[in-house]
Amino acid sequence: MARCWTDCAELVATQGLKGRFVARSSNGLPFLLEEGMKVHFVPPTLEGPRTAVINTLTHQGSGDYLVDFSTVKDRDTAESLVSCHVLVSNDQLPENLEDIVRSTPQALCGLSVMDEQLGLLGTIQEVSEMPTQDLLIVEGPFGEVLIPFVDEFILGFDEDDEDLLWVRIPNGLVDASLVEEETWL
Repeated sequence: MARCWTDCAELVATQGLKGRFVARSSNGLPFLLEEGMKVHFVPPTLEGPRTAVINTLTHQGSGDYLVDFSTVKDRDTAESLVSCHVLVSNDQLPENLEDIVRSTPQALCGLSVMDEQLGLLGTIQEVSEMPTQDLLIVEGPFGEVLIPFVDEFILGFDEDDEDLLWVRIPNGLVDASLVEEETWL
C-alpha cells in the first residue's frame, strides 16, 4: 500500500507571542510547505490542535521558515507543538516529488567523490546547509574534505556509474602532505 502522507517539516521553535513557528524541512526533503496547505501535526498533542491550514510562510535564511498556522493563535499553543512534525497529504505535493528529492544536495549522501587530479576523495557523509552555499562533507583517504557545492567545483556524475560524483577541487582543500604519488591519476 502506498503512503498517503509525507513528513515534510519539523517545528523547531516558536517565534513571538502570536503562535508562529520556525520550521525546517525533514527527511532530507526540500522545503515543501506552501500557503493554503492543510497539514497534520504528529505526534498529536492532548491539548494542541491536530490539523491546521498554513496562513503565511516566510523564508528566514538557510533552511529556516517562519510559519503561521490557522489553528495556532498564541505562544502557549505553539509551545505544545514544538518538535512535532508536519505531515502533508501527497495529493497536495508536486507530482514530480521523486525527481525534486533526487536533485537536492541531501540526495548526494553516500556517493563516492572522485577528483580529476587527486583520485578518490572518499564518500559524502553529510551535506551541511550554509547561508551562501551547501558544503559536501567527504570522508576518505585524505581525512575529512569539505567541498563547497558550487558549479566551479562540481563536474557531474560519471557516465557509467551514477553513484560517482566527479569534482575539480582547488589547491588547498586537501592536506598536501597526505597526497602520495600513486594517488594521482
